[in-house]
Amino acid sequence: MKTIIITFSIVLATALTSCTSGGTTNGRSKSSQAAEYNAKLGAEYLRKNRLTLAAEKLQKALSQNPYSESANHYYALLQQKLGNNSLALKHFKRAIKVSQRNPDLHNNYGSFLCSIKQYKQAIREFAIAVKDPFYKTPEFAYTNAGICIAKSNTGENPEAYFRKALEINPKFSLALYQMAKLSWKNGNPAKAQAFLFRYNEVATQTPESLLLCKQVNEKLGETQQAEKCVSQLLTHFPASKEANSL
Repeated sequence: MKTIIITFSIVLATALTSCTSGGTTNGRSKSSQAAEYNAKLGAEYLRKNRLTLAAEKLQKALSQNPYSESANHYYALLQQKLGNNSLALKHFKRAIKVSQRNPDLHNNYGSFLCSIKQYKQAIREFAIAVKDPFYKTPEFAYTNAGICIAKSNTGENPEAYFRKALEINPKFSLALYQMAKLSWKNGNPAKAQAFLFRYNEVATQTPESLLLCKQVNEKLGETQQAEKCVSQLLTHFPASKEANSL
C-alpha cells in the first residue's frame, strides 16, 4: 500500500500579471500564461504516469518561467518519482520560495522530506499545510504526518494524527488502514479488526490489507475469515511479496 499521499491541485492560474502597452511587460505576461498552461498539462500527464510527456511539458514551462510555482512543484514531483532526489529538492525549494499559499505544495514537500529521512522538516511542512484555513483536504497532511512520525522512531505516538484525519473525514481509507496497522503493532487485534472493517467498507483491498486481515483474524481465532483473506490475496495478487510470504 502506498503510504505517503501526494496531492495535486491542478488549477490554471487566473490572476496573472495584467497586460499593458509596454512590450516587455506584455511579453512577460504571455510567457507566464504559457508557463502555467504547460505546467498544468505536465501535471495531468504526471497524474496519468505518462512521464515522458510530463517531462516535456514541465521543462517547457520552466524555460518559459523558471520561477513558476506550479512548474517547479510538479517538476519536483516528477523528479521524486524518477528517484532524482537532489533535483527534486532543488525545485521543491524554488516552488516554496515563490509560493504565496499552497497547502498541497507543503504536503507534497513534507512527503518528499520524509522519504529522504528529514523527518523534523517534514513534520513542519505538514503543520504548515494543516494550518492553512483554505486547505480543502487536511486529512492528507495529518495522515502523512502520522506515517512520517511512525517512520522516524522518535517515540512520539502517531495515533493522534490519524485520529485527527478521521475526525475531518471518517471514511478516509489511508487513515483507517494506518490505525488498523498501528493497533496490530500495539498488540490490539480486536481494535485492528474494527478499523479493517471500516477500511473495507470504503476502499479496495490491497496485498498489505489482506495480509494484515489474515494476521489479525488468526490471532482472534477467526480461522474462516483468515482463510478468506488468504484466498483473496492469492487470487488477486499472486505475484505480490505478501502472497510470496505465505
